[in-house]
Amino acid sequence: MSEQAAGIRAAPAATRMWSRRGAFACAAMALLLAALAGACGGSSAKTNKTGTPGTPTSAALSTPTPGANVGLKTPIAVSPGAELTAQDLAVRGTGPAARGPFEGVRLIIPKIKVDAPFTVKTVPASGQMPNPNSWDDVVYYDFSNWPGLGGTPGKGGNVVVAGHVDYIRHGPAVFWDLRELKPGDKVEIKMKDGSTITYEVVFNKFVPASAGNFDKVVSATAGESMTLITCSGDFNRGEYNQRQIVWARRV
Repeated sequence: MSEQAAGIRAAPAATRMWSRRGAFACAAMALLLAALAGACGGSSAKTNKTGTPGTPTSAALSTPTPGANVGLKTPIAVSPGAELTAQDLAVRGTGPAARGPFEGVRLIIPKIKVDAPFTVKTVPASGQMPNPNSWDDVVYYDFSNWPGLGGTPGKGGNVVVAGHVDYIRHGPAVFWDLRELKPGDKVEIKMKDGSTITYEVVFNKFVPASAGNFDKVVSATAGESMTLITCSGDFNRGEYNQRQIVWARRV
């Protein structure tokens, strides 16, 4: 395989190439809000918020009534292009960022043959989003320090997860084919009690890594949903220039 960093491009999956030298264990994001800019390799950049977040409000900490927090069933009108827009984020609506213990065991995506274990990592007051541990795990982000962001499977909000697209000295990683997901594809979380929570993809779009504040990407939504994030675009000088954002609603 080529030593030249090629990253994920618009080419079909079969023609994509990876770099042993350049991947730098590209994760979905390494920081919370500042443009997802340092996503591929644990940037030390910080969130663009100032100071320490205040105590989460009661609304942010509340748990919706069981059975009433499933994904909305009405169609959502998303923009037609491949790039994520403010309209795409706005139509999701807003809701409480449900809190509670994370009880997911594995992430299952049948379309792209993902069956991966979770690691759980808390987003601290600094806003630094920790990277997954390796090429084959998916990190679930605990946003309990951040009112209005994130969610918990089975309880509501926006369940935010991330995975590497490729990994140094390994090659394609757990989310290598994430960009292949289409509206209607299913994403599943297998729970500790043996049950499965299923989400249906609504959109799969990219954002430039330098686009700015991305708090709305991970904000809690009106119905329980999931956001999956990885790197995409071109790889140059140690990082990818895009982030791939998949959003799915609970069914």
